[in-house]
Amino acid sequence: MAAFEAFEPNVKGTSGLTISVQTSAAGSSISTVLDSTNTYAPHLQVSNLGTSTVWIRMSAEATPSASQADTPVLGNTVRLFVNPVPTGKLGIAVTVSVSTSQFVYFTPGQGGVS
Repeated sequence: MAAFEAFEPNVKGTSGLTISVQTSAAGSSISTVLDSTNTYAPHLQVSNLGTSTVWIRMSAEATPSASQADTPVLGNTVRLFVNPVPTGKLGIAVTVSVSTSQFVYFTPGQGGVS
């Protein structure tokens, strides 16, 4: 049986910290990069603070593109993921199906995933 382990966000340094992505037009994929080159970030906490579902793609691609075939994150929820690039540059893309602006936060860290 797995033990419960709290998520610990990265809080030191100038890179590898929380980044935000702001959605805009429906169907538009917004991409950015989370640089964990100087930190170790095996896990990611993804917080969708909007009321609508967003779809995310996280990969080693420099500029990924998200679509509604990617991983959904429901509105007003927080999910934990294993970081596919824990010591490098992670490409992140977000898309939404509505034309409202909302924020999605990607917080690198450790724990919470077993």
